[in-house]
Amino acid sequence: MERWLAYTRLAWLWGLLGVSAVVIIVMANYTPLDLLLADRMYDFNLGQFSYRHAFFFDTVMHVYAKQLLVSIWLLCLLLAIWPGNLRPAWLSAEQQYRLRWVAALAVVHSGLVSWLKHQMPHACPWDITRYGGSLPWFPAFAAHSPLMAGHCFPAGHASSGLWLSALCLCWLPQHPRKALVVALAGLTVGLVLGWCQQMRGAHFLSHTLTSAWLMCALLLCVLSFFPSAYAPFKKSAV
Repeated sequence: MERWLAYTRLAWLWGLLGVSAVVIIVMANYTPLDLLLADRMYDFNLGQFSYRHAFFFDTVMHVYAKQLLVSIWLLCLLLAIWPGNLRPAWLSAEQQYRLRWVAALAVVHSGLVSWLKHQMPHACPWDITRYGGSLPWFPAFAAHSPLMAGHCFPAGHASSGLWLSALCLCWLPQHPRKALVVALAGLTVGLVLGWCQQMRGAHFLSHTLTSAWLMCALLLCVLSFFPSAYAPFKKSAV
C-alpha cells in the first residue's frame, strides 16, 4: 500500500497537531486574546462592530467568496464522479481518486463544524453582553450550562475555504513540498475568511482556529490511514 507520506513525517505532523491543540486551548481559556481582538474591532462609543455591515466584509468576503468557493467545490465534485469512459486524458484515475477525497473532506468538515455549532452554546461576539448583546461570554473550552444557547462555535464561514487545503492530496506522494504549499495556501484562505468574520463581530479567534484544527485533523487521518491510490491503479500501470 503506497502511503501519502512517510511514517516519520506523519509522526511529526501528529505531534504538531497535538501541540497546536494545546496552544489553542491555552489561548482560548487562559489568555484574554479573544476579547482583546474583539475589543479592537468593536466601537464602544457607537455600540457596534464597525465592519459588521461593510460591503467588503459583509458582501464580498462573506457572500461572494462563499459562492465562489462552493463553485470550485462543485467543479472538484464533478471531476471526481465523472464517468471513467468519458474522463479526459489529463485526468488520471489516481487523480480522480484524490479529488474524491478532496470533495469528501470538504463535506465532512463542513458537516462536523455545523454539528458542533448546534451542540455548543457559545455565543458570537455581537450576541454577548460585552458588545451589546444579551448572552454571557465564557471561554471556548470552559464548562457551561447545557441550557445556554449561542451556537457560534466553531467558525462556520472559515470552513468554506479551509477545505482547499485538501487539494494537497493531488501532489502526494510525488511532490511533498508542493503539497505543503497548497495545504498552507488552503488554510490561509480559510483563516482569512475567518478573520473577516471576526472583523464583523461574528466570531472569536478561537472559533476560527478550532475550525482550522479540525480540518487539519481530518486531512491527517486520511494521510495516515488510507492509501494514496487504489491498488487496481497500480496493477494496471505494470
